[in-house]
Amino acid sequence: MKNQIFWLASYPKSGNTLLRSILISLFFSKDGKFELEDAYKIHQFETTNNIKKNYHLLKRDFNKLNNLPIIYNYLNKLQSKESLGFDQDFIFLKTHGGLFEIGGNPFTNELNTRGIIYIIRDPRDVCISWAKHTGMSINQSIDFMLNDLSCIFWMEPKNNYSLFEDNKRPKILLSSWDKHLLSWTSIKWNKPILILKFEDLVYDKEKQIYKLINFFDVNYGFKFNNLQEKVKNIIDSTKFEKFKRDEKEKGFLEATANTSFFSVGKKNQWKKKLDKKQIKKIEGKFGKLMEKFDYKIDVEI
Repeated sequence: MKNQIFWLASYPKSGNTLLRSILISLFFSKDGKFELEDAYKIHQFETTNNIKKNYHLLKRDFNKLNNLPIIYNYLNKLQSKESLGFDQDFIFLKTHGGLFEIGGNPFTNELNTRGIIYIIRDPRDVCISWAKHTGMSINQSIDFMLNDLSCIFWMEPKNNYSLFEDNKRPKILLSSWDKHLLSWTSIKWNKPILILKFEDLVYDKEKQIYKLINFFDVNYGFKFNNLQEKVKNIIDSTKFEKFKRDEKEKGFLEATANTSFFSVGKKNQWKKKLDKKQIKKIEGKFGKLMEKFDYKIDVEI
């Protein structure tokens, strides 16, 4: 089976969890009501659970999977329906990986892909959220986002025993914020792609939900029942305040030791959090692309 994956791609801390919650409510609930424990219904691809259950494919190189060319040699096999282990016609997968090729092996390919939804967020706010999530300073977070070689470890679920020592855990290539965005949004595949902005999902959620509905209707013929009620419930049950309250009461698998997963969830935090030098550094590197996506900048580019 090919064309099985809908990729939900984003740079870290750009709203992928909000996007997933909306899609889970749309596809996997009758009434559109979302609960935080439902988040598992759409998994992240680069999680060590996918390695654990496919040990038979990887055992020859298991102790070398922290080497990027080696893990990328297996990505295509790990994206098969058999390796992912699902029964439906398609699967949604979250990813933070850039659409890059290492050692002649791409992160994914057109045959594995049914469609792409990419979510973008103002990089000036991303750097603040990423700093909180990782325990980095703001300056370290900015340098990370500017680095063409930036990688992150595959996620080790909290409810799972540790499969790897941290320095042996596989990594995925993000690259810089701009190259990550372009890697997914500039490809010439004959596949539908929808680009959404985090800020619109938060502040104009209803319109963005209908964009998603239209994307799946026009390109795939998907129909949804009780749409008016469902959309209302999605809007109510995916509010950031509810996420924060539920995480505090029940926890969340993607939180880190540094901070809770759901922190602020607002736009333009950078206006109070970043100094002029930090703003200039981000806008000087990403300014043209930011303007393309209607993020107003202050420095000359």
